Amino acid sequence: MNDKPLVLIVDDDLFMLDFIFDALSETCNVITAENGKAALQLVQQQHPKLVLADVKMPEMDGYELCRQIKDDFDISDTPVLFLSALDGIEDRLQGFDVGGEDFVLKPANPKVLQAKVAHVLQLIEERQQLKSQAQYATNTAMLAMASMSETGLLIEGIKRFNNCTTPLDLAKALISAIGLFEVESVVELILPGAESLAVNLRGPASALETSILQHMATMDRITQFKSRMAITYPHIRVLISNMPEHDEDLCGRLRDNLAILIESTEYRLEALNIMVKAEERDLTIATTIKSLTDALSKIDEQQRNGRTSIAIILSTVTSRIEAALVGLQLTERQESSLIDIVSRGLDEVSNTISADADFQDQLSCAIKALQNTINR
Repeated sequence: MNDKPLVLIVDDDLFMLDFIFDALSETCNVITAENGKAALQLVQQQHPKLVLADVKMPEMDGYELCRQIKDDFDISDTPVLFLSALDGIEDRLQGFDVGGEDFVLKPANPKVLQAKVAHVLQLIEERQQLKSQAQYATNTAMLAMASMSETGLLIEGIKRFNNCTTPLDLAKALISAIGLFEVESVVELILPGAESLAVNLRGPASALETSILQHMATMDRITQFKSRMAITYPHIRVLISNMPEHDEDLCGRLRDNLAILIESTEYRLEALNIMVKAEERDLTIATTIKSLTDALSKIDEQQRNGRTSIAIILSTVTSRIEAALVGLQLTERQESSLIDIVSRGLDEVSNTISADADFQDQLSCAIKALQNTINR
């Protein structure tokens, strides 16, 4: 059974067609077309997993091919990667407008091409798994929108952030909250360590969406261009793709409400980061207390064993001295004097050991309290 994904390459340059065919043939079943019309027929007939389309082609260019694919309900889920020597923001925005996934620059590097194709195919797999969940979320959002005012929608959206315990949960909750206002969004969270998490309603965001988010992050906090609007905060970037530009009043209210939503998300993300740091600190403290408790327990045990050993030694020494005095033929007075000196010395040692016993008991109580704290 052949499990290789079917990939369609569209390019009027036969050399480039052969080049890309060779680069992908080991991991994919590759079919080719030399123009947009033939490619559209192949997509409708064979339903490839992915289309790589040259942007510049006669009759039907790559953008138009992508637009017609997305307009056809039966094949609209087919992702399109653009092949182009152009890499300006205008070209990327045009590719985004027609529903493209990403750009591959010409001349294509085989390894980069293979990596991008593998990444897009993986995204497709993840989106298919999330499709039923996304449909459920959409239905729920539609039901909520039918029964709530804009203020109610805003409150409902913010409430969804309270139960989020991870950045991914928070990003999904923000997309869901924005969806209550009947607009679609791409969300990127900037995480500690300069890492980022970018998602849309279907799952992980495409490389093209991410690149547009990063470009618009250099502009004003709120930037709108026709139906697209970007809202940027220090740790959150959001791109709205279908603002109702025909209704100026509605657009204005949406800008305000969405800005409040995203600012609330910013605060929640900051709280999550603080919680993570607190958990790490608590774990470090707990580990340190346990190590200290174990060390003190060993010291306590050694000291108690030492006190017992000293008491035995003192008793033995006393017996040996008394036995030795018998053989020295001392007078009774001399013997009594010597025994008295030795006894006083041994008593002083014993009293010193007894004085330490109170401290030893305090140490034992402290160790027991630490152990009880750890075991809670």
